[in-house]
Amino acid sequence: MKMILIICLGIGLSQFSNAADNVSLEDLNTVLIRRTELAMQLEENLQQESQEAEGNGGQTKSVTRSVIYSAVVPGLGQAYAKSYIKAGLFAAVEITAWAVNIHYDKLGDDKNAEYERFGDQNWSEQRYWSYVYDQVKAEADLDPSMFDIQLNEKNEPIIQNWREVEDDLQEYASSGYITGFTHTLPETKTQQYYEMIGKYPLQFGRGWVDASFFDNKVTEKNIRYTNLSKDAENLYDKAGYGSMAALINHLISAVDAGFTTRRYNRRQMRFSYENRKYNGEYVNMFGMTFAW
Repeated sequence: MKMILIICLGIGLSQFSNAADNVSLEDLNTVLIRRTELAMQLEENLQQESQEAEGNGGQTKSVTRSVIYSAVVPGLGQAYAKSYIKAGLFAAVEITAWAVNIHYDKLGDDKNAEYERFGDQNWSEQRYWSYVYDQVKAEADLDPSMFDIQLNEKNEPIIQNWREVEDDLQEYASSGYITGFTHTLPETKTQQYYEMIGKYPLQFGRGWVDASFFDNKVTEKNIRYTNLSKDAENLYDKAGYGSMAALINHLISAVDAGFTTRRYNRRQMRFSYENRKYNGEYVNMFGMTFAW
């Protein structure tokens, strides 16, 4: 088992440092700690079984057990069948796969945080509700005294007390009053909130700081925001490839462990010698047995 750990650390951590330089060992240990605990439990089972086998004079290994061992901890079934090089390779793949997952998941979190910060800095609920007011003021039965209005440099009506009148304007932010208004802005800044302000420019596009109430074109800020969102999604996809590789590694390791153990058992041949009496004479009898 010590040999396996040396191979794992030598190969796996080398791949880890190349593919994920900014992943801390603490992060990787957090993901792999449960597998280490399982490996230790299974190692105790291996030692106990080995002792029982020696006591019974047997040398065969259980194919079922080897499959289960590698399904839980890739490479452990191969170690059980004394195929240490393969055990190290499967363990190294496991470490590398989770290193990739952690690395890109952290990058995705960082990019997602950048994406949300950009939205907070460049998209304004005040502008959004002011645009809603601008579109419905002539049609809706609004009380002018409720709204503290100031014009900006673009001659657009900007509501100063927008938080106080937000609920009153909410009922008018619909397709019944404004073409293309098909969504409701969440009250809090949830994931859906950040997704909607970039994904539906026809409704939320006038909230960007470089937008105009009088022009419905998609702005540079909106495009930049959408690209940041795509970048975050791509990084999370790559993190998913790491976890998928780990899953495939479990499956392949489990299947291979079964075949490796069967080959191990087939190699456990025994030569025998007996001096038996045959037709009244003692004859030297040689034999060869296979353990399956």
